[in-house]
Amino acid sequence: MATKKKTYKGKTPAAGSGYPSWSRARLAPVVLLLGRQEVFVRRALDSLKAQALASGAGDFGPPEVTEISAGEYVAGALAQYLSPSLFGGAPLVIARGLEDANAGLLDDLVTYVAGLRDGAEPQAHLILTHAGGVRGKKVLDLVKQLAAGGSAQGGRSAGDSAKAGSASSAKASGKDSSASKQPLAGIYSCDDLKKREDKEKFLASEAARLKRPIDPAAATALVDALGEELTELVSVADQLLETAGDLDKPLDEGAVKAYLRGRVETTGFDIADAAVTGNVGDALAKLRHARAVGVEPVAIVAAVGMKLRQLLQLAAPPPAPLVVGEGILAEVKPMPSWMANKIRPALRYWDDARLGAALQAVSKADEQVKGASRDPDYALEAMVLEICRRASAGRRQNAR
Repeated sequence: MATKKKTYKGKTPAAGSGYPSWSRARLAPVVLLLGRQEVFVRRALDSLKAQALASGAGDFGPPEVTEISAGEYVAGALAQYLSPSLFGGAPLVIARGLEDANAGLLDDLVTYVAGLRDGAEPQAHLILTHAGGVRGKKVLDLVKQLAAGGSAQGGRSAGDSAKAGSASSAKASGKDSSASKQPLAGIYSCDDLKKREDKEKFLASEAARLKRPIDPAAATALVDALGEELTELVSVADQLLETAGDLDKPLDEGAVKAYLRGRVETTGFDIADAAVTGNVGDALAKLRHARAVGVEPVAIVAAVGMKLRQLLQLAAPPPAPLVVGEGILAEVKPMPSWMANKIRPALRYWDDARLGAALQAVSKADEQVKGASRDPDYALEAMVLEICRRASAGRRQNAR
């Protein structure tokens, strides 16, 4: 029976990856950070380094820390990096970007991790990062075996082994290592946050870390403005939490908008929100501001088109089971409740004819901004004006 090939693309724990979050990373002889979100990878690495420096110091100094460039690694060097110092405690070796690692590094990692699986004593701490893809699959499989407890010796920390130098260290300390075997590896998820509610929850956790609350409206405004790039979102949020307004009070929406200087109103989705409610002045102002700060025409058209398709999804009945069963139409995924609640008030301004005309305007603008017109800004304004005109007509009819 054929088995599905695993690609190790990874998911957030909430989506069912089965791995703990990066925020719970604990030092082990081997630690694997799976995911492409650089913010979380850096946070996990900082925490793991601090744990290694706190627990792995020798008699005459802290453990040596070595960072390996996965694409420029020289074959055979790993054994030297992992060799314990006589005085400095268990070394810490960090190999980042296994998804781009050369063959020499992958071969050396397989040899080392397989040795741990087969009973070799851990003499160092090894941290690996992998952003996704199939490269390095053999290393990932071996680390998964270690994380599941697949070792001949059971659990012994690299720090204990490096200090003691033999199996007698457990007995000398009065602890029976067989009584509490810990896995020799830990795997933690560092994947990106896709849902806006997850991003807002993360901002709340950042506020707790910095010991200053954040109003939900302020978190929403930050996600609206910067949510597409989590690194920038976290950077700006941390700066505002530490500097903006009265530091004895929660960070509020007013402080966010004042410091962002209108950036909250520059996304294509905000232009779409104004257009589908017929607010022509607001829609055009946001369109011109978005273009002034560099938002691309194609992105604006895509955002407006998505908003109209969402309205269409709310307005239309679900496909007939027979049609879906025959595979003629793909199954429509349910819309998240927060999104539906945000869009539904505008639905009363639209009927089938108006939605059809608005989608035609979007289709025409899409063609024009991709090369059919010499003036993409004119094409964008024409699209927004047409959508506002259709929505306004719906508002007037609805008001009767």
